[in-house]
Amino acid sequence: MELHYSPMACSLADHIALREADVAFEIERVDLATKLTAGGRDFGSATPKGYVPARELETGEILTDSIAIGSRRVTPFSALVG
Repeated sequence: MELHYSPMACSLADHIALREADVAFEIERVDLATKLTAGGRDFGSATPKGYVPARELETGEILTDSIAIGSRRVTPFSALVG
């Protein structure tokens, strides 16, 4: 799982929450002015909104809302209703 973030943005809350929940994840910085990630990827192709935070799951699904990211940080929804 990868968390796309930008310093001093609201993505910091999700970054902290994932660390506190001891969830394994990688981070990739996004330049909000150019919409490029630190690795040179076009962030606009990953999420049309171009907002952070964006959490990319192993399935390729991308969550872009802090509430969705937070609700999936410990237990995936499918495991709860499964």
